[in-house]
Amino acid sequence: MSPSHREHRSRGTVGTVLLAGACCAGAVAYGVIVGPSMMPPQEVRTTTAMITQVGPDVEETEEEAVEAGPVGSLRVHVSDRDRAWVQTITCTGDLEEDHEVCAEVARASEEFHGDADERSDDGVTDAESVEPEAAASPGGEHLFTEVREGTVCTDKLYGPQEAVIVGTWEGQEIDTTVTRKGSCEEARWQRLRPLTDRIG
Repeated sequence: MSPSHREHRSRGTVGTVLLAGACCAGAVAYGVIVGPSMMPPQEVRTTTAMITQVGPDVEETEEEAVEAGPVGSLRVHVSDRDRAWVQTITCTGDLEEDHEVCAEVARASEEFHGDADERSDDGVTDAESVEPEAAASPGGEHLFTEVREGTVCTDKLYGPQEAVIVGTWEGQEIDTTVTRKGSCEEARWQRLRPLTDRIG
């Protein structure tokens, strides 16, 4: 091989190496400078991840609101001619777990408060016309309020039954006797029937 040919070949090899090096350097520089601008911003990736978690395939279970029931414990002694029985009712406020009597008494209480509010709007009932402990209660009267003296009632006898109810109900001490003598006491008896009826 002639010297001129060898010199020409080594110059070509050096040129190729330089050209390859320049290409590699350019590719690295391009990757460092332009590459990050091609990546999505961090906020976009986070948002995408959140959307994926709350997507249509993910079922969300909503907690159902549990209706709160009454809280109290009552001992009811009922006399009916030649029979008598004692039953204790305990309500924890959980209508799903408590005896159905708790829900029935709660309904009776709501109806009674609604009637009491109507009477109050008509000017028939005020704070002085109910028992002192009843006037101190949030609703003025409560389900177990006794018939006040001077109330006009009939003397009709609706039955021989009598019930003594003792305990606590919605934070109030209860100690009352309910009979079926006269229209006013009969109205109380009917209101408290869930408690006075024999629970099987």
